[in-house]
Amino acid sequence: MKITKKHQNQNLLVLLFQLISWWGCISLINSEIHFGIKIVVLIFFSLMMQGVFSLMHECYHDLGHSNKTVNATMALLSSTIFGTSSTLCKVNHIGHHYRNRTRHEIIEFVYPDESKFKKTLKQYFMVLGGVWLLSFLGLIILPFTPYRTSKIFALNDGNNTYSESFNKFSKTDWMRIKGEFVFSIFFISGFTYFMGWKWQTLLLCYGVFAFSWSSLQWVYHMRTPLDVVEGTYNLRLPTQIRWLFLNFNCNLTHHRDPNLPWQDLYKLSNQKETQPLWYRYLLVFKPPEPFPGDVAKYDKKYF
Repeated sequence: MKITKKHQNQNLLVLLFQLISWWGCISLINSEIHFGIKIVVLIFFSLMMQGVFSLMHECYHDLGHSNKTVNATMALLSSTIFGTSSTLCKVNHIGHHYRNRTRHEIIEFVYPDESKFKKTLKQYFMVLGGVWLLSFLGLIILPFTPYRTSKIFALNDGNNTYSESFNKFSKTDWMRIKGEFVFSIFFISGFTYFMGWKWQTLLLCYGVFAFSWSSLQWVYHMRTPLDVVEGTYNLRLPTQIRWLFLNFNCNLTHHRDPNLPWQDLYKLSNQKETQPLWYRYLLVFKPPEPFPGDVAKYDKKYF
């Protein structure tokens, strides 16, 4: 889909808002303001950063800006404050559209040949912050790994979408990750030094965000039909939070047509085919269970 000038200008303004909010939130939490205010700012930071991922996501689908260089720069800036490599996250996400609800991405069911104990550990690791942590560690570790040995991260056990993505990286992708790492070091270190941010402040902000984002990554997909496209939900959110999320809660509409810009997702979604996000969020923390004999019980239910 061709990006309209209105949409790409909106995306640039959103990026500016997110960069200012990122700087402002961390600076406030780093200051001596009242503890209660810090809690409010931290909650806003976590919600706003969901939208940072959404804008990254737009750029990965080439919907950030019609100019490829501008689109790539937007993805780089967003990914940097998110705490990951733009290329790493893009390759993972594009693969998600092919692996959604396949065995690679199912963590809520235990297959007969799997250990329930290991599957439980894996689920809670991923839900409690592991998804973000792996994306951050990728930014830190991969630049020091030669491309010729990159396939060591591809476990090829059919149970891990993150490791499966390492079969998809090109040599050019690997070089981009190195450049993104260098940019991230200078960008984050520069702000930390000149703003006088404490490392404890960054740890707190990104620790809370890692939990909130990682758990929300599963809220759309867990216990849904085992279908690459239909295995997700559109979820209801208060309007103001939906704006911060850039309509990412309209996940089913996106999977049905990945070329739709975020500005169109809500209005093109059937609001009767939804569930409340809070309800799905509670299900994320339910322990994994044996693979069901009848998967029809996970057919879509709307309320």
